Amino acid sequence: MLYIALYFFSFVMVAVVSRVFDNAGARKLFQWVLCFCLLFGFFGFRDITVLNDTPHYYGFYYSKTLYTSYLNASVFSFRLADQFEYGFQVLVHFLIKYVSKDPYTIILFSSFVITIGNLWFIQKKAEDVSMVCFFMLIGNVFFMHYCIIRQTFAILIFYIAYIKYLEKDRTMGFCGLIFLASLFHSSALVLLLLPVFKRIKATKRSTLLVLGTAFIVSLCIFKLLSAFGLHNNPYYKYAIQKESLSIIGLVEGAMMFLIVFLSYFLQKRNREVSIDRNVYAVQLLALCVSIILPVFYAFARINDYLWPIILITFLRYAYPGLIERGSPISHRNRLVRQVSGLVMTLVFVSKLVIVNTYRPEWLHVVPYKTYDFSSRYHYYHLYPQE
Repeated sequence: MLYIALYFFSFVMVAVVSRVFDNAGARKLFQWVLCFCLLFGFFGFRDITVLNDTPHYYGFYYSKTLYTSYLNASVFSFRLADQFEYGFQVLVHFLIKYVSKDPYTIILFSSFVITIGNLWFIQKKAEDVSMVCFFMLIGNVFFMHYCIIRQTFAILIFYIAYIKYLEKDRTMGFCGLIFLASLFHSSALVLLLLPVFKRIKATKRSTLLVLGTAFIVSLCIFKLLSAFGLHNNPYYKYAIQKESLSIIGLVEGAMMFLIVFLSYFLQKRNREVSIDRNVYAVQLLALCVSIILPVFYAFARINDYLWPIILITFLRYAYPGLIERGSPISHRNRLVRQVSGLVMTLVFVSKLVIVNTYRPEWLHVVPYKTYDFSSRYHYYHLYPQE
């Protein structure tokens, strides 16, 4: 845990050291470069079992390199038995055929792309790149992104769709990119609700009506999933066998409601009248998903798309200097903002400590180990390799 804590605070040190640059552009570039080195160095060379889903992708990649028929086939071929979406199958096939048969390739490549994609999004939305990275880490956003490799490719496409299309009211382009993202992870299709939610009038009545609908959906979620032919899904089978609500789902849902409430509270304290309809749509979808999580926790994957936007929105009100240069956020209520920021920080840190202390099987980050490229033998969950 100490190793992880020191790693987190290295991003704070980057923010402090960057102040030697008077030019804002130079300061931001300095932070971007150092944050890239810290993120790619930490996640790109991690041990296979450090993060939950990593071994599955490593094992899938390794197993495919054993078949000559696969190596000779077209990279655009689709195999239903592989149980992965078409886009990810094509990516893996291309890497194996034209880059390297070493299964660690998928970890290095994905870490490289994920790091650049996340930093691109952050620098588009914030001034202090390193401090936003710090909050993304303690908020568990980055750990999940480097873990759920296949879905994170979809998340990176969503970043582009959100900035280039949804924010500019170009709905058709947004939907087109979301369909592209779904080729890497089908959960991206839920994001098609964002243009719909964006058109809902941001009033208490409308918001409560949508959230009430989400509550009704949560009560009959298993019947709905079964109607869509998902009754054989392992997540469905696991959830329906539980005789109680998901504790993790309750915690995740409560955290989402807390950060959205604090963002709204700080916005009102700042006497802002206008509401960003794009942010409102993201927050509303995230709250709807959070209502369902105690019943069906697998839907937490949907909020992995939304957490970066929600966290940056919160930071805009709690620590406005991190997001906007010469921020228009009033200096009134400084104490309220700082207390809100501290509360959310303590919630994030508490979750990390509890997860790593009592539920190490949920997210393997302690002890952190770097990958030994010189070793001849590697064992990774269900895929023993010699």
